[in-house]
Amino acid sequence: MWEAPTMNATLLDDRRRLVMPAELPAKSAVTVQQIDADTWIVRRHRPQKNVVMVAIPIIKKLPGDPEWEAVESRLTAQGNRKVAPVEE
Repeated sequence: MWEAPTMNATLLDDRRRLVMPAELPAKSAVTVQQIDADTWIVRRHRPQKNVVMVAIPIIKKLPGDPEWEAVESRLTAQGNRKVAPVEE
């Protein structure tokens, strides 16, 4: 009738924790979906096996680019024209 095995009934502890079957490793990632007031589905997320790791270097300081710095200076000057002077 059911494709997935069912678990025996159990009680929640004081912290509302549920004991899962021993086949499920400790600290497994799961999602809990509430179907109605009395029904929840717990699904285990298995690690993906087709994940590719890509190494990206950490850039602490970008190299200087005089052309971009000139554009940036013009943008800053244009933006500062609309700002009211600070009164102390």
